[in-house]
Amino acid sequence: DNFQPYKLYKIMVHASDVCQCESFTRYEKTFGVTHFYSVEGVPRTGPTNVTILNIRKHSALVKWTEIAAEDCLGFLQGYRISYTDSSRKKSLAVTLNSSTTSYHLTGLKEKTIYHVQISGFTNTGEGPPTLSQPFSTLKYGMVEALCICVTQCQS
Repeated sequence: DNFQPYKLYKIMVHASDVCQCESFTRYEKTFGVTHFYSVEGVPRTGPTNVTILNIRKHSALVKWTEIAAEDCLGFLQGYRISYTDSSRKKSLAVTLNSSTTSYHLTGLKEKTIYHVQISGFTNTGEGPPTLSQPFSTLKYGMVEALCICVTQCQS
């Protein structure tokens, strides 16, 4: 009756040779621990620190920081990454488990701008997506550093 919605609670089951409800004794044993929400909600935010790394001709790596526990408002089940090319002709979504904080996008078109958004979801539903993160794939494969040295000849 006094449980708050969207708040995580911990229940511990104890047994003791001596029953003293006010204070546990040294004879106490813990038999089980569980967590619960009286009412589960959707995450109030998306993940933070979304970055796009290792951008190549046909792939890129997306990394993020997990949604903070206090913002989940329920048990986080996973993340959804959606990415769309700039022409909006191709839009894809990927569902990942809650322990994942990076994903390798593949099958991208060269020299194309993509927009990536990530959201978290609980059993109740999906939270808001992150702000759109744009990136552009390369026209050529990996670019290696090229160094040209010019020296003056002495005669």
